Amino acid sequence: MKAMTWRRFNMVLIGNLFIGIAVALLRISALGTDPYSTLNLGISGFLSISFGVYQLIFNPLLLVVVFLYYRSLIGIGTIVNMVGIGFISDFIVFGYGIFFDDMSILAIRIALVAIAVIFASLGVALYITPNLGISPYDALAFVIEKISKNKISFPIARITTDILCVAIGFSFGAIVGVATIILAFFTGPFIQFFRKRVAEPMLAHEKAPNVTPVAAHK
Repeated sequence: MKAMTWRRFNMVLIGNLFIGIAVALLRISALGTDPYSTLNLGISGFLSISFGVYQLIFNPLLLVVVFLYYRSLIGIGTIVNMVGIGFISDFIVFGYGIFFDDMSILAIRIALVAIAVIFASLGVALYITPNLGISPYDALAFVIEKISKNKISFPIARITTDILCVAIGFSFGAIVGVATIILAFFTGPFIQFFRKRVAEPMLAHEKAPNVTPVAAHK
């Protein structure tokens, strides 16, 4: 975990804002969402509670697991992600519902997915590069890898959790569509691109002095 500076903290905030916007655009497109959002949208819809409220309830349960097995992954970025994404997404979807009521044009829906993929990839790059903590779900695959003593690699653990999220979310009525597949295959390379071209250069000239340790780092 890195020491926290205002630049790193602002990158975390902006990154999570972009992710929240991306999730909202995916929900509006009705062409599928990322695996974790698929899970949360399915169960929150089944329970008739908002996406943001459900994430605020479910994320702390995952956080307990991460705290027990891999607490060094927890930081201010973890809290921002846990609290912010769902409510940002809910706010945008709610606002869209007030001003628009028709999203039947397929070309527009596909364009929303394309924009969402870019926003999500840039958002993830901005929020993970400062190394101030990651979301409980992103940390879960690292936890599985650690508990298995590296017998289950991170990619296998992440693919497994993603498949389970999609399956459970779909069983509760969430939409699984082309966007889900696109996110699974394209966000990785895009995240790497934005890390190298945008996020890392933003920290290249950061000065070491006058930094404040991240309280959650142990």
